Amino acid sequence: MGKGFLDGYKTYDTSKGYGSPKQWQEAFEERMNPEDAEMVLINQTQSPHEILGVKANATAGEIKKAFRKLIMEWHPDRNENRIDEAKEMSQKIIAAYSLLTDK
Repeated sequence: MGKGFLDGYKTYDTSKGYGSPKQWQEAFEERMNPEDAEMVLINQTQSPHEILGVKANATAGEIKKAFRKLIMEWHPDRNENRIDEAKEMSQKIIAAYSLLTDK
């Protein structure tokens, strides 16, 4: 059985700090590769651009900014009273970002 969506948070060792940006990128890519992202979005009526709220011709910077804003808003730690909805939205946001930045 593959890793669950939030398993990375449980296994990422932060005892000596939060790690380097490279470590975070590797952990992110390990949790959501393009194939996983496509499976998350397979039944969605919205495109990855619509999920992130950016235009189809958005720059990499605009996509990253939209991703960061939405993931902070929908992070499960910030939505404890609606955690299932937050997990689902976080998965969609990460999947959309993964597909738009995997070029």
